[in-house]
Amino acid sequence: MKRLLRLLKRLTGKTQKPPLHTPEELECFKRDAIENRGKHY
Repeated sequence: MKRLLRLLKRLTGKTQKPPLHTPEELECFKRDAIENRGKHY
């Protein structure tokens, strides 16, 4: 969870415009979320 928060902070800090993610990024986020869900719950 900490890793994900750090990633989000880095992304939001880097891009001041509204977060528009590329399909690859969204896919990565989805995979990461699924992996994290499997780990933590």
